[in-house]
Amino acid sequence: MATRIKLFWIKERYNPQLGTYYVCEGQLSKTAAKKMEGSIYGSNRMLSYANEAAYLKAIQNLKKEGASIL
Repeated sequence: MATRIKLFWIKERYNPQLGTYYVCEGQLSKTAAKKMEGSIYGSNRMLSYANEAAYLKAIQNLKKEGASIL
């Protein structure tokens, strides 16, 4: 049986009233991440990272840029 590799994910969320912000979702399957892209209001884009180090670096870079992170 093949081992499934779970990537690390950050959701880029655009809300027309609040603007763009990011949600650190952690390690998820691609299927779970795909389900999070849907939105009734605004839009979501899932950003994937192959390992935890890349994920944490991306969060750090977003903070440096002044992005709103949840």
